[in-house]
Amino acid sequence: MFKTMMEGVPLPLIIADSNGRISFANKWLEEFMGYTHREFLKSNLRDLCASYEQNRYIFSCLPDIERTTEVDIDFYRKNDDIFTASVSFTPFHYQQAQYLFIIFRDVTSRRIREVKTREDEERYRRLLAERNMLQDQLHRSSKVAFMGELAAGIAHEINNPLGIILGFVQDILDEISSDDPLFESIRIIEKETARCVDVVKDLLDFARLKPPESISVNIVELLEGSVALMIPGIKKNKISIKKKFKEKPPTIKLDPQLIQQVFLNVIINAVQSMPDTGLLTFGVNLVHKAWLQEPGDWIRITISDTGTGISEKNIHRVFDPFFTTKGSKGTGLGLSVCQRIMEDHCGRIEIESQKGAGTICSLYFPIKD
Repeated sequence: MFKTMMEGVPLPLIIADSNGRISFANKWLEEFMGYTHREFLKSNLRDLCASYEQNRYIFSCLPDIERTTEVDIDFYRKNDDIFTASVSFTPFHYQQAQYLFIIFRDVTSRRIREVKTREDEERYRRLLAERNMLQDQLHRSSKVAFMGELAAGIAHEINNPLGIILGFVQDILDEISSDDPLFESIRIIEKETARCVDVVKDLLDFARLKPPESISVNIVELLEGSVALMIPGIKKNKISIKKKFKEKPPTIKLDPQLIQQVFLNVIINAVQSMPDTGLLTFGVNLVHKAWLQEPGDWIRITISDTGTGISEKNIHRVFDPFFTTKGSKGTGLGLSVCQRIMEDHCGRIEIESQKGAGTICSLYFPIKD
């Protein structure tokens, strides 16, 4: 009667001892998994599982199960197909020995739906993050467009008068002696006029529309050449240099003059943040990173300092045109120009910093053209 009842229940059923050895399997399980009744009786429950499931904790504690326990486990069918089953273990005693009444329910389709839901959620989060990033980029591009129009409008109107003023000031300085009462005032006029010329130059660089002239370049040699140009300032501030060139990157195509401008700008910022002493670290390595859902291989160059750092409230503004923490010593266009150059090279620039703990600038160059 018991066997007839078990065979009549339209569910795959097993009875196994506390070690998982199968002593009964109904016909529904035979149809479900493809094994014969004799094959089941020669098997342990663990043997029917996928190989990566056989060390699951549940199999080591079968004798300790005291109440109905449900676990999702992947099993092999006889044709080697893998399916996911929700397995219900219910303990019972017979002739002073513990057995397990085990029910199988195929939940493969449910698992697939759950995985798809998780993938959809992850895809949505990525799309949302990319949308926000693209909105920021669009906002920044609108600033760039405005600055380009502004630079084009004022370049000829201001640059020429500034050049004339600077020329006359330098003529006057050549004519008067250093002990003249007006000498110091005229020197200040020269200095401030030169600063205005630099601002206009930065504006023109920022509004540059000319595409980069790409040639094959060894980027490590270009970086080391840029560092060599800054040695006097580095020594003056008593800064130590450390190099972490973990890998030898391949030659890539870029505009060496523009990229050197990026290197110099970042290094100058780092040196100025360490007026007394500090450590300047240069790193080069290869990374695999996804950008706008397009995974690729990149050369990452890091330039890090132990300087004053950037506060949390200002870190998101470092690429804004005219934003500077240097007061009258900076124009606030340096990093904006760097970002524009990196984008023209299909690269990226990222800044990580903490007030009082230094700054890390990461420059990403795509290996693929």
